Amino acid sequence: MDVEAWLAAHPAPPPQKRPRSFEINFSRLRAYLECPWEYKLRFVDGRPQPPTPASSLGMTIHRVLESFHREDAADFERLSELYDRHFHHAGYGDETVKSQWYKKGKAILARYWKDEQERRTRIVSVEREFLFELGPHRVRGMIDRIDEHPDGTFEVIDYKTGPAGEAGESSFFQDLQLRIYGLGAREGLAIEPARLTLYYVATGTRRTVDDGGSGEEELEALLWRAADLMAAGKVMPPETAFCPAGLFRKTCQFSVAKD
Repeated sequence: MDVEAWLAAHPAPPPQKRPRSFEINFSRLRAYLECPWEYKLRFVDGRPQPPTPASSLGMTIHRVLESFHREDAADFERLSELYDRHFHHAGYGDETVKSQWYKKGKAILARYWKDEQERRTRIVSVEREFLFELGPHRVRGMIDRIDEHPDGTFEVIDYKTGPAGEAGESSFFQDLQLRIYGLGAREGLAIEPARLTLYYVATGTRRTVDDGGSGEEELEALLWRAADLMAAGKVMPPETAFCPAGLFRKTCQFSVAKD
């Protein structure tokens, strides 16, 4: 996606047509950029998103890792106990499917624990929220983990429970999320991260970029403009190219991927 072209194609509405303040985060921004109609269904109309095996397991893994590191635990037995405690049971359809996904989650945690044995960083924060002002708006987010390296530099880490390169996970949105979290660490937490990482825990794959704050002006312009448009309630046409990966592809009136 060409951010400069998007900004040019979507001018800001007059100030009198939008509230003074609006709160934006990565999930809202991504939905708005991919398909404004899905954004409307999710965040304006509040249409519920039915749980799926992938979303339920993702929620489980995040809760388990948060609890594990908050306790500063180290052994796999404790990780397994926390998995059973936090396992989210909705969205699997039947017990056979649930059992398959339960085993998949257990395997993910086994790999994660093994990788942790070789970690040389110090975990300084888990589930750390940031919030900062951007013009009349606010930007909020939750960072899964912040590590400090032996040289004193910081790394912002976001867990991904799906496979690297999964459908809908474009490099643009990967980089956009990392850049927002880097900006959030600097502006909201007074932390200067040297590295920004998406950690795909199912495979142990990491996507890491160095963070020097480059492109910050363009990123702030994108966040501000999108927040202006959302606050004004500007309704834009759906982007049907996104339908195959859309959350409401089977029920949305504009979907071209209902079958």
